[in-house]
Amino acid sequence: MESLLYILATNIAFSTFGSRFIRRSPLTEGLRQNIEQRSRLLHKLISCPHCLCFWLALSGSVLLSHTLLQMGCAVLLGWRGGYYLNRLLDNLSGDARPRSARRCHACGLPYKRNFLERQGRYFCSYGCRFDRLRDQRRTERPVFDDKGIFIQQEVYPMSVKNTNSMQAKELLDSDKGYVYIDVRSMPEYETNHPAGALNIPIMHKEAMGMVPNRDFVRVAEKTFAHDAKLLIGCQMGGRSMRAAQALAAAGFTDISNVAGGFGGARDQAGQVVEKGWAELGLPVEQGAQEGTDYPSLAKG
Repeated sequence: MESLLYILATNIAFSTFGSRFIRRSPLTEGLRQNIEQRSRLLHKLISCPHCLCFWLALSGSVLLSHTLLQMGCAVLLGWRGGYYLNRLLDNLSGDARPRSARRCHACGLPYKRNFLERQGRYFCSYGCRFDRLRDQRRTERPVFDDKGIFIQQEVYPMSVKNTNSMQAKELLDSDKGYVYIDVRSMPEYETNHPAGALNIPIMHKEAMGMVPNRDFVRVAEKTFAHDAKLLIGCQMGGRSMRAAQALAAAGFTDISNVAGGFGGARDQAGQVVEKGWAELGLPVEQGAQEGTDYPSLAKG
């Protein structure tokens, strides 16, 4: 009995603190960014505390258990215990106001137990939440926090459209005013980029690795009006989705993320799931030109 209690307690602790370390620690930020760029499935796995707690609990039970009964108990309690302990820790660091003082952030309705909580604000329904996301303009909100970690942007569900490289090329050729923004680093852009694309990196490539470009939104707003038709692309689609969300949150109204980006998106086995601009044989350019490269856009 003591052995079983030890296994359960250890597995719950492993699930709880392991999931928090993977999802929140600055030490794993590089890993999270790398996974986001390489595998959508793995990115969803490590972003979801429910899924992450399950797989950590399963891994811990395999290492700790001696019988199938112990393993089953360890998985179940480690999974659910880790998940609810994470929720408890999140709530302890959240809103300390009494419930009587909480109201719907959109319509002012008094707080009820079924209210939605999003980033410390309460909404009585998805309708109120989406109305708020649609109407808000958050130009002043940073894209990265003080530790260089991307701040997940909450935007109206239809604020960011999805397209692919072939569709993006057709839009660029349609004379409707579309512009391709390559959000890769300057060295990546100068090596090869879609013909005519402008470069506004969301991350800079430096000796210590990739670092945030905290001027990303500012330069975009200086270069384009909020109603500009922008196609946002990177190498595989991870960075461009972050950039698209940040621009939508800042008030840009016609943003399209180019899935597959320049090099194409691949699954865990390395198989292409979305061909990129280069793989489709679309026009490319090398080098940087005044007026389209980042230094000139940033100072212009």
